[in-house]
Amino acid sequence: MITNRQIKKTAWSRVTTHFKAAFLISLVPMIFTVFGVMSDHNSRDMTFSQDVNPTAQTITKAANDMGHFLQDNWFTVIVVGLVSFVVIMSFAALVTAISDFFTESTVSGFIDWHESDRTPESPIKAGLNLLTSTAFKIAFLRAIYTLLWTLLFIIPGIIKSFSYSQAVYLYRDDLRTGRDIQSAKYYISQSQQLMTDYKGQLFMMYLSLIGWYFLNFATFGLANLFTLPYTLAIRAEFYIARRGKQPEKTTIL
Repeated sequence: MITNRQIKKTAWSRVTTHFKAAFLISLVPMIFTVFGVMSDHNSRDMTFSQDVNPTAQTITKAANDMGHFLQDNWFTVIVVGLVSFVVIMSFAALVTAISDFFTESTVSGFIDWHESDRTPESPIKAGLNLLTSTAFKIAFLRAIYTLLWTLLFIIPGIIKSFSYSQAVYLYRDDLRTGRDIQSAKYYISQSQQLMTDYKGQLFMMYLSLIGWYFLNFATFGLANLFTLPYTLAIRAEFYIARRGKQPEKTTIL
């Protein structure tokens, strides 16, 4: 297995040598990141701008009213709470899946770039070449699995996210080589097998990039113009290194 240093060196060379193409291929995830930063700042501004100065009497009255309501309507509260929890979890999984859907299509574009050894003629299009229903199903099912594991404890959720991380790329290989397309659950299972004994390496890879994350924070996301293409290229190179030899295309007789 190629080392993290070699993977990062290859990704660095690709992005710095062909920055325009790397930037354009990462354009859609970049837009998601910009909106995320903007919404985060807006929510903080709203939080700090609120002038909340409740009196002790108001707080006591509200607590008493809430206590009576819960006592008299406990069954309704439980049902509504469970339904709300399911809705919130489903929405969180959907948002995560949509973001991953576009992000991993971009990573797939970097994998295509590596395999062809040619700079994409249309980088934006190259980053959108894996927007298929199966890719979204994989992203959505993976998000649900990860959220359920995270509910048990944060650490199992992180470990499982590493285990599931290569599922979309495995599907991409089958799609590119003309092999039969399997179920989303199958690719997630295959990803777990592929990542056996390599989750620690991927964790160390992400940990080694912590300086770039701090730079993004310090520049209010401006550094993402470079760091996002770089990190996505790293994800592509990690998969290529873990997969090994490029799969051959199926010959149709």
